[in-house]
Amino acid sequence: MRMFKWLRRNIGKVFLTLFFSFLTIPLQAQGIEDRVLYDALKKFELRGKASVSNLTLKRDRAEMTFTGDFYFAAPVGGKITGAVFIGNGTFKAAAPGIPYEEDIMRRFLNSASAESDFKTAVLRFSDDTPDFIGKGNDSNTAAPADAQKLVSDFEPRLLKEAGINISARLTLSLVNQETPGVFLAQFDKGKLGRFTFLVDAQARIPGTAFRINGGEKTLLFTYAAYTYQTDMWMATYSEADIAKQQVRYSDEFDLVDTVNYKMEIDLRNARKVAQKGNLITKMQIDFVSLADGLKAVPMRINEGLTEYNNYRRDNSMRIKSAQYEGKDILFIQEDWEVGLTFVLPKAVNKGEKFQVELLLEGDYIDRQMMFANGLYPQNNTWYPRHGYLQRSTFNLLFRHDKNETVASVGKRVREGIWPDTKSDALTEYVMDSPIAQVSFASGKLKPSFEKLQMESGEVDLEFYSYLDTLSSTAKESFILSEYGNSLKYFSKSFGPYPYSVLRGAAHPYSSGQTYPTLMVMQRTDEASRNNFKLIGREVSRQWWGNIVSWRSYRDQWLSEGFAEYSGILYTGQRNNMRAQRDILEATRFQVTLKPNTDQGVSNVRYAESGPLILGHRLDSRKSNGVYGNLVSNKGALVMRMMHYLFTDPATGSGQAFFDMMLDFGKRYQNKSASTEDFMAVAGAHFANTSVAKQFGLKDLDWFFQQWVFEAKFPSYRMEYKLESGDNGQTILTGTVFQENAGENWFMPLPVVCKFGDQAGRVNIYVNGPQTTFKVPLPMKPSSVELDPDWWILSEKTSTKKK
Repeated sequence: MRMFKWLRRNIGKVFLTLFFSFLTIPLQAQGIEDRVLYDALKKFELRGKASVSNLTLKRDRAEMTFTGDFYFAAPVGGKITGAVFIGNGTFKAAAPGIPYEEDIMRRFLNSASAESDFKTAVLRFSDDTPDFIGKGNDSNTAAPADAQKLVSDFEPRLLKEAGINISARLTLSLVNQETPGVFLAQFDKGKLGRFTFLVDAQARIPGTAFRINGGEKTLLFTYAAYTYQTDMWMATYSEADIAKQQVRYSDEFDLVDTVNYKMEIDLRNARKVAQKGNLITKMQIDFVSLADGLKAVPMRINEGLTEYNNYRRDNSMRIKSAQYEGKDILFIQEDWEVGLTFVLPKAVNKGEKFQVELLLEGDYIDRQMMFANGLYPQNNTWYPRHGYLQRSTFNLLFRHDKNETVASVGKRVREGIWPDTKSDALTEYVMDSPIAQVSFASGKLKPSFEKLQMESGEVDLEFYSYLDTLSSTAKESFILSEYGNSLKYFSKSFGPYPYSVLRGAAHPYSSGQTYPTLMVMQRTDEASRNNFKLIGREVSRQWWGNIVSWRSYRDQWLSEGFAEYSGILYTGQRNNMRAQRDILEATRFQVTLKPNTDQGVSNVRYAESGPLILGHRLDSRKSNGVYGNLVSNKGALVMRMMHYLFTDPATGSGQAFFDMMLDFGKRYQNKSASTEDFMAVAGAHFANTSVAKQFGLKDLDWFFQQWVFEAKFPSYRMEYKLESGDNGQTILTGTVFQENAGENWFMPLPVVCKFGDQAGRVNIYVNGPQTTFKVPLPMKPSSVELDPDWWILSEKTSTKKK
């Protein structure tokens, strides 16, 4: 269970059994009743009518009124699971009383409450909605053509725009006997146009279709067709969760643990420039059930592919078969769908182990042209997964052209010729430690190797460059050396590197992607500050993102921000402090910029676009590019402020910061961590620091509230004077003005006084718009400056002597 302190503050085909004479034709597949169920739900046949006047239906925080006619779906298994409404109605759903949630809704609707009339609605549900809208239902009444048209348009459009297969979701709910069920309604022909409201008590659609998995169960969204994006007007916790001030993370509703993948990955035809490529994956997945009576299991796949140019339809990985105990079982995956579902022929209970075999194919290899012989999955959603960043062990057997090489995760245990062939090669990797994500790079690669002696043992360093004119001049020795230098640095700072290998593979994109033991990144073979930062950042992700993963999208800043700041630290360590300052200056500048929108430049800067915990939800047509600038850049600057708070002003030592990070990494090794988990560890360590003792602070809750759960962007201005004191002392007095931060914003700030070649630092407690201070100094300083080393995030910081 999860308690938010900030919340308290802010308040397929139907199979038939045919009889000929007295002969029964045997069934060719198991799960035939479930297929009938799914097909009936997908058909959504209308049979029945009820007329209503001012009927009110409340679902979570939405209130809907209806005057007109409901046409109901024919019962499936005795249960009505849908309806079409034609008439006049109203819809109202206010954002929860959390400032940043209200800000998001205002960004799209210019109001903290979504209110609209409508003339049509399509409803799908597995909850008790029929008890409220189905009274007076005349099952003999046929539906008119306009109602049937609403049905025929509804699900294909929902699939294409959002990737949601609502019939599969209802099948899952009914087969697994979920309580409560799911509710989805799409409204149209009112002032807000077409929009969709969802209540998913098990948080499955939010996690799969929208990557929103912090426990949010209530969504309100529409589709902006001209940008191929979904506008998420609202994504929040249920009213009941908010009332209890307790929210269960989405992973608490997981149905299975994915223990192990044994995968055979055929790359021979995965990329065909002149025709459709075909990546083929066969796999055995070992599961453990987390629920009693489990039959239907949803899996995530193909997330992140858009509707643009029919991309999600044409370039997805598509399931071709599913087997359980050697027999075919029902699987569900429609065109455009994000995810898939398979249904077991019999229910399994909590703790029971079972294995499923899947075959998938798709044109999933990126068609980038810089490395024409390179094979990279479009993203890391190329294989089916359950839940979010569940950890599994992997056995990955690649079949590929003998002139190509494959780099992947874990230990390379076998290379050779594929049995019974002469032209095909095999490469096998095994990862025995449970990890959250896997990927690969393949093609005409040139491998380089080096061994690194660490305190924890020997580590094999590997780098794979491309045999073409663009990369043949890569300085592999430099890259391998930097891998080693950074591994040593971060092992000392964050804890021992737990794997026996670290490999990198070149790719042509501007950003890197890191998996346990594998980094796929652009060319970094020159001794420049940017390359030191990039290598440091990506190597540090072995700790922040892999060894310790984030629990939900709200916690992803724990990886992105930590890694970005780690790259900054490594730049100072490996290059020099001037290079580190240059990187800091660029990072601080980036967060002062304003994002582009579909209607021009925003009037809000990146740093104040929303709190860190909203992550990718903030990256929309109203604020393009916010994710990287906020979660990575601002996240790094927040970590730098914490570094300052842990630094002893008397000695300048920041070892307490690294001790805290070391402890955090150790506690959550091979686990996922939430922001609240990090708050607890950091707060406990902070209580013993000099800064905490100086100002009487017991934890860091105030810091996280301001810098992680809010989105202020303050400026600091100090005016001071020097006065003579007793016994030759100098008294530093003045005022610090804190602007654009709110009435109760509190922050310790560093003031550096220089005395010839020496410098000393004092910390000033700043609370509210302005704070006066008086500090005795041992002698008159040659200069006084507020935060010259840019420890504190600000739009502007200035010093003026009065």
